[in-house]
Amino acid sequence: MALALVFAALIAVLAAFQLALALGAPWGRFAWGGQHPGVLPRRYRIGSVVSLLIYAVMALIALDRSGVVDVVPAAVSAVAMWVVFGMLALGIVMNAASRSRPERFTMTPAALVLAALALVVALVGPVRAFTGMVLDTGDGPVFCTIVMDSYPPQCGDPRPVAGWDWDAVDHNHSGATRWGDYRFSGVLEGGVVTLVGEVAAT
Repeated sequence: MALALVFAALIAVLAAFQLALALGAPWGRFAWGGQHPGVLPRRYRIGSVVSLLIYAVMALIALDRSGVVDVVPAAVSAVAMWVVFGMLALGIVMNAASRSRPERFTMTPAALVLAALALVVALVGPVRAFTGMVLDTGDGPVFCTIVMDSYPPQCGDPRPVAGWDWDAVDHNHSGATRWGDYRFSGVLEGGVVTLVGEVAAT
């Protein structure tokens, strides 16, 4: 989640730059191959507006992929994040090949950092914070989105938890059933929560 926020913040900086170009800032040497060092011609300023919209979509995809927002299905954001990475990787090559020295030395590192962040976000997936009961009746641990009042407790709408180790946490037990209330981070995909990092009892 943190990396996606950093990614979105850096994208916002680039978006602000493109907005400034579109509004007539004399920074053309840093964009579009440096063909127009001052104020960009009308067609390039329109291109900056289009770039602004593309950056906004990139940031939204990264935030959705990491679980900060929930706008599109997980499968869509997973594929879209790889497309974002591909576009940024291409941007590295294009900026590095620019005839404009200022563009090469500013935009190439920016594209490199963004591509690296996009790659990590694409690989890691939506890391989210979970707080609540984890229960295991013998079929494997599940995170309970709904807890039924009984003894031992029962789960409603359970989400399987991969990577859970009962020996590593304090828990209650009754017969074959084990449970406890915990706080942890995990990646939720396909209805399965994959544990990330440490587990804390609540």
